[in-house]
Amino acid sequence: PIPPPPPVPPGEPCMDCPNIVFVLTDDQDSVLGGGFPATSANGATPMPQTKRLLMEGGAMATNFYIHTPICCPSRSETLTGRYLHNVKLPVAEKQCTGGYAGVDAFGNVCCMHVDEALVNNNTLAKYLKIQAGYRVGMFGKYLNNCPNAMQPGFDAWFANGGGSYYAPQFATQNIDGLPDGGVTFNKTQYSTALIGNYSLEWIKKVATDGSKLPWMAYIGTKACHDPFQPSPWYADVWDAEWPAHAPRPPSFNVSKATLAQHHPTISSRPPFTNATATCIDGYFKDRWRTLMSVDDIIGATVALVDELGQTNNTYFLFTSDHGYSLGELNLNWDKRNVYEFDVKIHLLIRGPGIAPGSTFNQVLSNVDLAPSMLSLAGLGTVGMDGRSFIPLAIDPDDTTSLPGSVQRYMKAQPSRELVTAGWRTSHFIEYYYVGIGGDCGMTPIELADNNFVALRVINESANLLYAEFQSGTDGNVPFDAIEHYELFDMNADLWQMKNLYSTADPELLSALHSEVQHRLHCQSASCP
Repeated sequence: PIPPPPPVPPGEPCMDCPNIVFVLTDDQDSVLGGGFPATSANGATPMPQTKRLLMEGGAMATNFYIHTPICCPSRSETLTGRYLHNVKLPVAEKQCTGGYAGVDAFGNVCCMHVDEALVNNNTLAKYLKIQAGYRVGMFGKYLNNCPNAMQPGFDAWFANGGGSYYAPQFATQNIDGLPDGGVTFNKTQYSTALIGNYSLEWIKKVATDGSKLPWMAYIGTKACHDPFQPSPWYADVWDAEWPAHAPRPPSFNVSKATLAQHHPTISSRPPFTNATATCIDGYFKDRWRTLMSVDDIIGATVALVDELGQTNNTYFLFTSDHGYSLGELNLNWDKRNVYEFDVKIHLLIRGPGIAPGSTFNQVLSNVDLAPSMLSLAGLGTVGMDGRSFIPLAIDPDDTTSLPGSVQRYMKAQPSRELVTAGWRTSHFIEYYYVGIGGDCGMTPIELADNNFVALRVINESANLLYAEFQSGTDGNVPFDAIEHYELFDMNADLWQMKNLYSTADPELLSALHSEVQHRLHCQSASCP
């Protein structure tokens, strides 16, 4: 990985910067009906408040993708604005054998191949605090291997690695009414409600303390991660207009012959039983039920900010750490695959200058989130691989209503047309085998071949998914001896069932290979 950026010189407190509310769910897909825009019949959604307040009341990115479709790497990328290969444990050092968490032979704290030191010391919270005087509160899921101590840049710490829906544990610091160090709640208390309540109390506190300094609330829920446990008040709710079962696209529970041209993790998967399908349907419904509590957080937060008179100075951003599968390509459940249902997610943004009900269709990545939030504070980025999408989201005809820092930032940017013309037209995806068992009667969910680098190409002439696979189980995969290739025409094959690689134009394949290998080694300004 590239070395961490140099120390950031402190700046003056920003008195005309906006507040930021960032909400991040876990495993919430946008392809199978659980996200935005709603893909279920009649526009059914478990999050009607969010639809009204953020999607209809703000802007929606229609081509927003995750760089790594698993929790800890994705969250690390979101916090730092850096691709996985730039926050990953060095290849020269021994990887953590457990994959999920631990300490390697050199003392590096790791999490799904991420070197957490490269994350915790370089988050957007640190830059917001040091350079613009933000107060930043962390509420809920941080990284899966969550530090107990509050990390640089944060002022309030109510954090865990996801934990349990009921009787959750949190590391705590500077949370009113709770001891510093940590707390375990009783078995009747629900994680999403606790995260929401403590974040609301903190927002109320910092917004009314008289300092007039900007604040950011980072709210990360366990929902809708397994084991998919709804709150008691939503445990049996199911609207009559909601789907009767999980989606049944053409890729759902297909023959092995249909998958023969996919890489071994997929081609080895047999059709599943009716019992597995029933299990998937139950998970689908409980995932929606867990999201109803997230919807309550978003509704209550928007209402509180309005009550505090800060609506015209606050931006709300809502997204997920990655998508999910529920029977597609015979993947009974989980994420960690290169396909659209695992990597395409929602992004909603609301705030001053954001036209209600608008959309923007440029190819965005979660590594763009940190640069975008920093640009709202008028800050540049140091060592980040992503770019700010704020010039694409803000209405160029409505700049007078913008907070001062955003006005200054926007005036320094080229026109939206020029920003669009220079924007990337492909998204880079990168993943290293982690390993896990399965559920709903099927196991395992991935094999050793499930390491990949990929491009999701979206432009006027092509709509493609291209991927390269190489085996390994320790994260030390340089992608220099590719074993399998996949290419899908997403216009003709939305569910990625027909691998076209063997019959594709050699010049196209050469160009895609060169580009994905460049992206694998890009750093900062060399990343498109």
